[in-house]
Amino acid sequence: MQHCMKNITPDSLTGAIFAVEGIRDACVVLNGPTGCKLYHSAVSDGQYSRCLSFDPLEFAEEFYFGQPRIPATYLDGYDYVYGSGEKLIRVLKSISSKDYGLIAVINSPGAALIGDDLPQILKQTLLAAPCFAIENTGYSGSFAEGYQNALDKIFEALPANSTQTVKKSVNLLGFHIYQKHFEYNLKTIKKMLALCGIRVITSPCAGDTAEKITHRAEAELNVVIYPEYGERAAKQMQKQYGIPYIIPTQGAPIGFEAAENFILEVCKKLNAESSRALEELDKVRARAYLFLARYSSLLGLPKGALYSICADSSTAYALTKWLSTYLGMIPSAVVVTNGTEGIFAKKLRTFLKDIGYGEAMNNPIATSPAHIVFADGNTLAQMRLAGQRVGGVEVSLPSLGYMDVMPKTFFGGEGVLFLLEQILNGLRFLE
Repeated sequence: MQHCMKNITPDSLTGAIFAVEGIRDACVVLNGPTGCKLYHSAVSDGQYSRCLSFDPLEFAEEFYFGQPRIPATYLDGYDYVYGSGEKLIRVLKSISSKDYGLIAVINSPGAALIGDDLPQILKQTLLAAPCFAIENTGYSGSFAEGYQNALDKIFEALPANSTQTVKKSVNLLGFHIYQKHFEYNLKTIKKMLALCGIRVITSPCAGDTAEKITHRAEAELNVVIYPEYGERAAKQMQKQYGIPYIIPTQGAPIGFEAAENFILEVCKKLNAESSRALEELDKVRARAYLFLARYSSLLGLPKGALYSICADSSTAYALTKWLSTYLGMIPSAVVVTNGTEGIFAKKLRTFLKDIGYGEAMNNPIATSPAHIVFADGNTLAQMRLAGQRVGGVEVSLPSLGYMDVMPKTFFGGEGVLFLLEQILNGLRFLE
């Protein structure tokens, strides 16, 4: 019996849109039906708000439909027959006075079949801001493919304005606004690196301006936090500007070991001092031990508790290793959402096999027994529909709608405390 519908994962169109929308002063013009706009605009504004007004009547102008982001050409049957050029020119002229640092026109899959010459339309509109078009984001392509293709276009439209290297500086690659707690995850990494005397030049598509992205060639090192989204850009910059890059061997800095390893690896590459950052991490480690020891002495948990994960491979690997080695928890099902051929998907498979739970990557997450599940909101809802009584921790989008008023992070010492709090309380209320 089928317990629930298969989860709907974001595709290449979503990846391309959110790559551009993650630039603070950029605008995506979506050439497509209104239905393709509404979700993307809502999520973009919810994840990274750039407007203080929440009154839809302030965005009643044509193409916006009561939302502040992602104006769309609302294609209909007439446009599919005669072309969308007229509407595109009108929307481009309407946004030309809004002082954007970058404008991108992106076709929806249906609009890509029309055959409009988007580069020519951009050329004849004479926009003052840098601009580019994506005529086809790829049919049924992955979020990562759409994101990386858009990032290539972004770099073409925003050429580096300087190649003079800033000592002890990095770019952080792979972040995007569709990641859960992306903003404070990024701030946490910047804070750790600042304790080591390391400056972050830019993290493209995660809140920086278009102008700031043009400084990317000044970095001494590229740090690829999520290779699924950032490794291609790192290779491109190594070839074009001679900037070396590293992928932290433990994946995203989730858990004490991964965070410590991240600090040491970056500092070694830049000949920077790591002691202050490691001292701060040790202080948090001591606090975590107090709560963990007290909880374990009463219930014996979380050691031996079952967990499942559904996340991209960088997150899934770091989480799996931390949960199994630091907390002694047992993997029930581990699902990677971006394919099984990436570097951390392979490391994950090897790690699970080494600890005797290699079958976890083949188990269905919705019906595998677990006490705590780390996943997106849709997956957590599926497990409830399947009759699972589990504690849930959202580590990716889409969300169940919980409003995060307090800034949260999964990274570094603060991330350990947040995750530990979720695990201990989640297990407690399952008893």
